[in-house]
Amino acid sequence: MYLCLMLLTIGAAMDIQSFRISNRLIVSGLILGLILDILESGMKGAVTFLLNVSIPVILFYLLFLIHALGAGDIKLFSMIGGIWGFQMLCKTIAVSFLVGAVMSLCKLLHHRNLISRLLILKGYVCQVITTGRLSEYPQEFQGKQHVIHFSIAILIGYAIAMEVSY
Repeated sequence: MYLCLMLLTIGAAMDIQSFRISNRLIVSGLILGLILDILESGMKGAVTFLLNVSIPVILFYLLFLIHALGAGDIKLFSMIGGIWGFQMLCKTIAVSFLVGAVMSLCKLLHHRNLISRLLILKGYVCQVITTGRLSEYPQEFQGKQHVIHFSIAILIGYAIAMEVSY
């Protein structure tokens, strides 16, 4: 569906411009998904819609807590689940995380800090394991240089998932 692609493109543009994705955009996509599900399956569609919208929130809450994933990214995944359903959501998630990994690797190689970032990650993981507490990733390492716009990975992941599915 081109409307979903358009909404994701607008979301990625917003993210690039302001590091935020408008809730109005997300709500527009969610309303579209709810209407489509109700038209297709009646009130049963509304229940399916709620389940598909909730899955990304449940799956990625921990990533949100440590600031590894933004709220806008999770809402974009929810929008895809609401419009397309569980199978397309799963495909988009899988491909998006692969695309995001490639984007991150390219950025690390570009800034020539792959080894230092891996050492920071190792220290963080060791801290979480030894303390048994999930904490926020160290702030001094979260500059804009270390951020990718994951909404772009979601947009590309969705486009690839659509091509694979049809």
